[in-house]
Amino acid sequence: MNIQSEHLDAIHRLGYTGREAAFLYLVATHSGYFTQRQFLEFAQTQKGDSVSRFIGKALRHHHVRAVQCAYHTYLCNLFSRPFYAALDRENIRNRRHHSHELIETRLRILDLVLAFPDEFYLETEAEKVEYFRDRLGLPASVLPGRTYQGLRSQSTTRRCFVDRFPIFQPQAGNKLSLPPVVTFTFCDGDGPSLVRYMTHLLGYEKFLRRLPAFNFVYAAPTPVKLQRARPFFDRLFGAEDPVDARHLIHYFQLRRLWEANQTRLFSRADRDFLRAGDKRYKGEPFESSYRRWTLKGLSDAEIDALLDTPRKGPVRSFQTYVLPHRLSLFERFSKIRDHRECGTIRCKAGSGDGSAPGSTGCES
Repeated sequence: MNIQSEHLDAIHRLGYTGREAAFLYLVATHSGYFTQRQFLEFAQTQKGDSVSRFIGKALRHHHVRAVQCAYHTYLCNLFSRPFYAALDRENIRNRRHHSHELIETRLRILDLVLAFPDEFYLETEAEKVEYFRDRLGLPASVLPGRTYQGLRSQSTTRRCFVDRFPIFQPQAGNKLSLPPVVTFTFCDGDGPSLVRYMTHLLGYEKFLRRLPAFNFVYAAPTPVKLQRARPFFDRLFGAEDPVDARHLIHYFQLRRLWEANQTRLFSRADRDFLRAGDKRYKGEPFESSYRRWTLKGLSDAEIDALLDTPRKGPVRSFQTYVLPHRLSLFERFSKIRDHRECGTIRCKAGSGDGSAPGSTGCES
């Protein structure tokens, strides 16, 4: 885990042990929500008294609120602004109330991070923007994001990577045998639909095509969905047909005229050709080649080298991962209990999605 020592020290000072501090750091960074079962798996123990002490402490400190869900399972939300402020993340959205669907997605994200704790994660929006914009040189306009309108003013704010799915650099000998290039993930539910995954991948398509290499990990608790996810990825990012030199140069010519607002004599066929070229010649090496062509043209040798690159193909690895638990937290959803309502809770070793095997959950 790439946790800075000063962050762990800050959580220590709030009264938590080393293992508790590391777990809470991952929760604060990746999800904002956790269950008893996730803490027990992270702590590599099945003893209910350890999770009881931990959650009871977090409730007394007013760092966590506990919500009773289905099957005697307690869902915990790390919501305390002072806690996040200790990590210099006071305004992170993880601490807020969310919909049931988004909470389950956040819990699956945490399951994925707990399964691969040794990878080097780009944890914050600032780290992701710095990596792709400043290190890889991508324009900010292609980074996936969303623009928010101010509630009390006409100002707008653009936020990038708002879905918060983990992005990491695989370490040597990683569990999925991923190539050592930046890795994107998507955590899906156990329902039959792939619409959310397909929408997410389409939203990232323009950005991903600008990368010379990347891995994509699709994670879901239902194995049958893993088999169905690959064909859609392959349709978007599979090997492309060889590029014809005259076709490419004609696209460059039309694009330059379009960018110079010299389209008065464009025919419908020219516009259709340009739209098709915009879709086909996305990303590298075409963008840098277009810039060179507009400045000084391309020699025959340079065109040959360019046309050979797509045949080799960028590194685009697709992997799947079966998430360890199917969540059913919000079936028969019951009343909310936080530290103000039920005082200090005691947790026995449990069953269900949020507890260790054999428990009755948390009792007041």
